[in-house]
Amino acid sequence: MLIKNLGTTLGVEIIGFNLKKNIDKNIIGQVSDLLSQFSVVVIRDQNITNEQHINFSEYFGDLEVTKAGTNGAGSKLIILQNFDEDGNIVPPTDRQRLNNLANQEWHSDSSFKKIPSKLSILSAKMIPAKGGNTEFLSMRSVYNALPKKLKSNIEDKVCWHDYSYGRSKIDANLVTADEKKALPPVKQKLVLNNKKYGKSLYIGAHCSKIDGMNDDESQNLLDEIYEYIDNESHVYSHIWKPYDLIMWDNRAVLHRATPIKGKVEKRLMVRTTIAGEASTLI
Repeated sequence: MLIKNLGTTLGVEIIGFNLKKNIDKNIIGQVSDLLSQFSVVVIRDQNITNEQHINFSEYFGDLEVTKAGTNGAGSKLIILQNFDEDGNIVPPTDRQRLNNLANQEWHSDSSFKKIPSKLSILSAKMIPAKGGNTEFLSMRSVYNALPKKLKSNIEDKVCWHDYSYGRSKIDANLVTADEKKALPPVKQKLVLNNKKYGKSLYIGAHCSKIDGMNDDESQNLLDEIYEYIDNESHVYSHIWKPYDLIMWDNRAVLHRATPIKGKVEKRLMVRTTIAGEASTLI
């Protein structure tokens, strides 16, 4: 398997792979190992159907069913687009556009679930000419950059992750009553440990506060951590090409979309999310 490193601290591209053909247990094992080590795997030129996307994803585990209130709800796919069924770009106040705006915050998919997701697999169908990149932030690299005292201070901390909290930053009415009922706040460890590749931070847009602290104490500690995030050496920024497929480890990286530049053009992405197998609190 030919690979090319992408970022300084994360990301690898597999070259010459065709997921329509090159699928067996050995290949899946190699891809899984690359994800564990590099956190982000890029495979170019995968012009696949939604069914093929789902079939490939299921080699890596059970898939989450898309939550209520999301385009694709009740299915194994989440549809990320900025246009309506007639092909017209929706206005900035449309729920699709607001959710896309929320996705420009650093986040981990499904961190707001009791058992958060393991992996995400995103396929590019339609992309704008400029902008609309996806950036990935190595939370192992960020953790390693923290001072020893701060690492010690956060080692046993637990965060509350709340979908409503993350989305309300964009619009107070973006989350429906049904979504709030289906997705109450949950606790997650702040520091995760991959025994082979080391520790990582588990925070992001849905992390509302640290358990057991008052609001000011919690925010001060989170702000202290965030000071170490704004460093390009921890980031891989992916410039999309049509039919790119990207896989990433949600417990090792945060990700975010970047704005489309210039005239807003159609963007259509399809994602599967591989379910986690255990709570982070175990």
